[in-house]
Amino acid sequence: MDLSHSFTGIVNPATFAVGPVAAAEAVSLINVSGATLMHAASCTPATADAALKSLRDFRAVRRRVVWCNPSDLARTPNADLRVWGRKLVDLGRADMVIACGSGARELAIAARDAGLSIGRVVVCTDDATARNVLTDSIVAGDAILALGTTLESCYKLAERVETRFERELLVAG
Repeated sequence: MDLSHSFTGIVNPATFAVGPVAAAEAVSLINVSGATLMHAASCTPATADAALKSLRDFRAVRRRVVWCNPSDLARTPNADLRVWGRKLVDLGRADMVIACGSGARELAIAARDAGLSIGRVVVCTDDATARNVLTDSIVAGDAILALGTTLESCYKLAERVETRFERELLVAG
């Protein structure tokens, strides 16, 4: 009996995958006055793809900024960091990229090659330095995607950004 032509409907491509299919981690929002901070703790291909689509679809008042630690991607077999660097700009519509961790340089070069100016792409040695750069660079209305960073590090950034915006309001008032 030939059943090759009897099936109709939608087929999930994951049905035919060999081995486990990585599910995308949810992107969480952290409330920060003056800016929007989105967080995805891992930077696997599935999570990065979903997070960049969330950033792209988010209605940012000002810029879209990606803070990325691509260490998970660097350890993923067949993951080309140059392709992912371009995806930050093309898929996520990033206006600025701050990268740290393993593979940060390759990711940053690709983001620059995708059209970001050299001043909009920064490679940092660690999370603390990246937070310093972000705190100095963020302006009110920016949407920040923290990809591959710890939740603790995101909360530290949120506290620093809020403190900075509060100081600016006090000086202006």
